[in-house]
Amino acid sequence: MSDYHEAKTLALSAQLAGSPTGIYRKPFLLALQPPLVNLGEKVTLECRSEIMFDTFILTSHKNGTIKDSLKLSAEHHRWNFKAKFSIGPVTPDHAGTYKCYGSYNHSPYEWSDSSDPIDIKITGLYKKPFLSALMGPVVMSGENMTLSCVSDLQFDMFHLSREKVPKKHGLPSVKSHNGTFQANFHLGPMVQAGYYRCYGSFRNSSHLWSTPSDPLYLPVTGFLCVALTILEFTWSTRLPMNSDIHLPLLIM
Repeated sequence: MSDYHEAKTLALSAQLAGSPTGIYRKPFLLALQPPLVNLGEKVTLECRSEIMFDTFILTSHKNGTIKDSLKLSAEHHRWNFKAKFSIGPVTPDHAGTYKCYGSYNHSPYEWSDSSDPIDIKITGLYKKPFLSALMGPVVMSGENMTLSCVSDLQFDMFHLSREKVPKKHGLPSVKSHNGTFQANFHLGPMVQAGYYRCYGSFRNSSHLWSTPSDPLYLPVTGFLCVALTILEFTWSTRLPMNSDIHLPLLIM
């Protein structure tokens, strides 16, 4: 029996037996690429623990139940034991919530507590929306900023990402007066510089997202001006006029 089918059998048996998990401390699961994966690409998930497990089991979940599982032998790396699970080229069926568990060969039906979950979103399934800044593309430090995601497709939800990392919560789609659908993301006064993108999705397939919008770069200005003002004031109160002193300029 292959590792894949063996792990799937173990997962289904564990569910029927009441899911005997939580026997050992949970491992740690991380995605080695951003959790937004374009259709046809690959993603690698790494399960890691300080406990000397023999095997790690990666499970994908849909509607609260285990959909598929994959089992790999643990590898020793310095002070950790880990396994890397390569997924893909991804299809819509790979979208969902992933968790990993540790186990021992002598008791394969006893799993550790589950890792914290990772949501894998598959993008590139629908036409891309359009992202724009309602107050101009330049943000002064401390200013509020609103980004508008617009599409002529009737998406149920819109989502925003920065540097390909999704924001935690999407926003419901609202129909505008011109017949398009949109959502406005209020970023608040602590705007982070970077490339922003938005996506659309439908209610019955929340892990399947559209092609990303064209990236919108938001530079945040104002920090250097404030720093120079403080520096100028500090030295003008300490130095006599006409002092022949050259100040270094530090730009961070």
